[in-house]
Amino acid sequence: MKTKIHVFTWLAFIAGSFMSASCDKKTEDLSVKAITVAPASLTLKPGESKQLEITFFPENAANKNVRWESAAPEIVSVNEAGEVTANKLGNATITATSDDSGEQAKASVTVTANDPVTFGSKSGQATAVQGVWKKYTVVSIEGQVYVPAGQSLTIEEGVEVIISADAQDGNNTKIEFIVEGNLYCYGTEEAPITFTVPAGNRDNGTSGRHWGGIIGARSCAEILLDHVLVEYTGAITTQASPSVVKGLFKPEGGEGMVAFNTNNPAGKYVITHSTFRYTGEDAIYVQGGECIFTNNLFYAVGDEGGEAINVKAGCKVDAAFNLMYSPNTNAFKLSNSGIGGDRFQAQINAYNNTIINAGWRRDPGKPKGGSVWAEGGFVNVFNNIIVNCMFGAKAPNFGEGGEEGVVPESIIDYNFYASGTAESQVPQHQQNGTKTAYDGFKDGVKDVVYGTHDIRGNVAGGNDPKFVSFPFLTNPVGDFNYNQAWDFHLQAGSPALDASKVRTGFAPYFSAAGLTLNGETYKTPTPANYFGAFGQ
Repeated sequence: MKTKIHVFTWLAFIAGSFMSASCDKKTEDLSVKAITVAPASLTLKPGESKQLEITFFPENAANKNVRWESAAPEIVSVNEAGEVTANKLGNATITATSDDSGEQAKASVTVTANDPVTFGSKSGQATAVQGVWKKYTVVSIEGQVYVPAGQSLTIEEGVEVIISADAQDGNNTKIEFIVEGNLYCYGTEEAPITFTVPAGNRDNGTSGRHWGGIIGARSCAEILLDHVLVEYTGAITTQASPSVVKGLFKPEGGEGMVAFNTNNPAGKYVITHSTFRYTGEDAIYVQGGECIFTNNLFYAVGDEGGEAINVKAGCKVDAAFNLMYSPNTNAFKLSNSGIGGDRFQAQINAYNNTIINAGWRRDPGKPKGGSVWAEGGFVNVFNNIIVNCMFGAKAPNFGEGGEEGVVPESIIDYNFYASGTAESQVPQHQQNGTKTAYDGFKDGVKDVVYGTHDIRGNVAGGNDPKFVSFPFLTNPVGDFNYNQAWDFHLQAGSPALDASKVRTGFAPYFSAAGLTLNGETYKTPTPANYFGAFGQ
């Protein structure tokens, strides 16, 4: 009996020992207690990237998965691995969140402008520019520059190109931006690319003539201007001007430069969502190439003369959904001059544009239109709103063909004309009976083409298109100061919204296949079922 009790006691002791050990041992907790991100703050320039590193507590946490998020991805984006990329100027907070516990850590990122750069000097030797001008860089141009043939220059969003207004020699030769290769400008609505002059030369007038514009040479294959502002052009050429030396303008000099020019009939050129203003001469003057000009704004164009868009022989053009306010002479000059050799008959579709106040600032002793002037080529001009312009669409020798006469197959019709009651105060306008726009729209005006489907008012102040915000009746006809608050959309009930009166079912030149520049295809929008550029 004594032995049995001893064995039992020993067994109980062993069992108790095991139970005690089991109770004393705890399971290790590997859940995420905290996380940190390094660096916690950093500064980048647009286009730069940086990898953020994350630390877990405990270090041997079982689940190290995190979710990355940017509070402002348009400023700084972040991928699933925690790499941040600066997109535009500003500040953004990056947050890392643990999938395991929801613990968070943050990093603050500031994006500052790229370092400014300078090209060119007054040495007389032009400087070659190519490669990429990075986002949000201020680029100063101090002397003549050019993009070499066979090379390309890409300009990214937010770049400000400041072109010196100084004379480059004793002849007062001004700077020109010559493109012998390709130029691609990729601005955005929020961050357009700007071609301008130093702040002290910006006078908000049309007679600055501070530089010579963007000029595509005969070897220039492609130019894209997407969300670009071009201003203060119109410099007078001299015999030393690069465009004169290269044979692109008159050899004796003395010619006002345009804001944008082409010379290659085999080239491809697209200008969209861009603005041209304060130009001494034409905004766009093309002497060759397949062209798309859409959704652009033109105002304060031309000093003593000048058109918003001037087309010559060697061009095939779609121009649509543009707003043209107060061009000195015409919104469109559609010409066939220069035809011969590789410069084929000009072909132009100009439709669904809104044209305001054209022609009143032209020297009244040298009248040449006052809205649309067609003097050659094959033209289709329709679905445009032409308001408070000096004349209706003019086409001398309409239907006769040749260099001066528009070919018979052309159409100038289906346009909407309206005149406010404001009168020109120019004495010659008062004397010759062109006081209001209606005087230039009514029957019998020389060279005006009257389409059978046009909508025209029968009195000054009639046929109001009912813009959302614009003083149609009282806006001074010679005014060139564009008000950014104006809204040229059409109110409900506007006669310009009558879909039965417009021309549809028409295929523009580049609406199907489009034009491909730098690997991207751009297509012309098809005609809208309303007049003008904006609709309701």
